[in-house]
Amino acid sequence: MLDDIRRSRDARVKYGISNGQMFSSYAVSGYGAWTWRPYNPKNGDRHFTHGHLSVVGDARADGTQPWQTIGANPAEEDDDDMGASFGPINIEREGVTSLTIPPVQGGIADPRPAWLNFCNDTGQDYGLRVWFTPGNEDYAPFPGTKNGQLLLRSGQRWGVEIPAGTSGLSILRQAIDADGNVVSPTAEFRAYGGHLTCAIERGAVKH
Repeated sequence: MLDDIRRSRDARVKYGISNGQMFSSYAVSGYGAWTWRPYNPKNGDRHFTHGHLSVVGDARADGTQPWQTIGANPAEEDDDDMGASFGPINIEREGVTSLTIPPVQGGIADPRPAWLNFCNDTGQDYGLRVWFTPGNEDYAPFPGTKNGQLLLRSGQRWGVEIPAGTSGLSILRQAIDADGNVVSPTAEFRAYGGHLTCAIERGAVKH
């Protein structure tokens, strides 16, 4: 819901917080307006169990128009015509992050292309194992990876188009060994334990 509001750029918004992330209607050091950034308050409440929306302190906040979220009255421009991004999606610290998505370029149901995006803002390198499936009981390494293994350098953004027909993604945290290779976690080489996310971007519907 907060991401819907973020993408709508409603003039009433000051900032929103959820899942250890924050966006604001104004730019801050290193982050543009309306972009998610890490949220680490001194009191430790990173809003993993709820969302928070703050509005501006002027007459704009008195507007009574519906918030543009799923289920709200449609905006003048259909979001499907513009494309959309979904995220941040949390990557589990332990076990597999299994994502079920509408089949990419799935005909009438959803004909849009889509991209899987990661951006490393952790200050250190980390590794992932990324697989995809069209739902045929068979997983395959995601394109652009090394047999499913992905090394993300600090400050690196990685975005690759999701193969047509994909309806499931499997993401698992990996470790980096002494030689800089992505490996399965061990007692010596551990997976990154901080907050990690990914996002899925869908293209516009072409009429």
